[in-house]
Amino acid sequence: MESLSSNPIALEVEGQKLARNLVRKRWFLASLLIATWLPIAFFIFIAPSRGDVSGFAGIKTVFLFLGTAHVPATLFFYLDKNFSGIIKKHAVRYIFVPIILIVITGLIFAFTNTITQAFVLLAYWAWQAFHYGRQNIGIYAFASIAETGTGPRKEEKLAIDFGTILGILGTFKILGTAVAPAYLHRAFDLFYQIGWVAFFAVPLFSLFVYIKFFKNTTFLKTCLFFTSVLFFLPVFISTDNNIGFLSYAMAHGLQYIIFMTVISATATGDLTPSLSYKSLAQLLGLLLIVGFAFWRVNDLREMEIVKGTWAYARVADFLFGGVLGATMAHFVVDADAWRLSMESRREYIKKRFRFVFD
Repeated sequence: MESLSSNPIALEVEGQKLARNLVRKRWFLASLLIATWLPIAFFIFIAPSRGDVSGFAGIKTVFLFLGTAHVPATLFFYLDKNFSGIIKKHAVRYIFVPIILIVITGLIFAFTNTITQAFVLLAYWAWQAFHYGRQNIGIYAFASIAETGTGPRKEEKLAIDFGTILGILGTFKILGTAVAPAYLHRAFDLFYQIGWVAFFAVPLFSLFVYIKFFKNTTFLKTCLFFTSVLFFLPVFISTDNNIGFLSYAMAHGLQYIIFMTVISATATGDLTPSLSYKSLAQLLGLLLIVGFAFWRVNDLREMEIVKGTWAYARVADFLFGGVLGATMAHFVVDADAWRLSMESRREYIKKRFRFVFD
């Protein structure tokens, strides 16, 4: 077979392919940065004081919808025939655990007292923050592979984990105080103070790590590293819900939508995949239809006809809890679907993100 170096046409085609992939990598990484910074900036600088002004209220609504609707985007894995083999081999994680979580949390919110529900919410919010941190490590792994061809170092992942742990501590005060029993409030205040003080060490440690591996970095990789490390900084800027939670929560949702858009857009499964409009339409349908149901499920509980009828109220509470369980199922599924250490998942992801891994 004629070698590539002795075939100028093949060499030119390969060069064009590499150039296209480079452009796609840069656009992909830049879009992740924008998707992170834009909602964080909006909810820190605009939403607390001007979020009710008509134009800004509309922007806030869009962010809130997308932040919620990203969860049903996970359902696209169940529609992708190329992922069905993984689901069949791991039915417990992908089918039975999600069903159990949805049913149990639905029953808890339909038939238990507020104290029980409060502890479920506290566990959920801690798990949610942990999930955000896992996604940040995943994003940085993609950035590292795209820019330098190697995965992140363990010290880099440790720096991101450090910020995540402190974010979890602060989250209890931001979200938990409103629902938790009064005897937990002092503990939440203490957790928040510990997190606030310790968070000063996060940029120092991350800077040390960055300098240590400085020779193996690029501008975009640098930006995504410090973005991931400081992702939970808004928690310690203010206890205002816009700043201390919605800012980074909405950023997380937009990041995920970008990843799932690439997954659906390249879902043809061919060796040289073309844009899959059918799969993109399926993802859009999940975001708009199921996402809207997730976003508005709590409205049912506030309707007078529902609140005034015991059976209707139980159904509405069950649906609310079920959505919470479905979100937990999203955590469970994502923890496995994006695991590059597993061969079948790695091959699936590499085909979808060929421009990153080639």
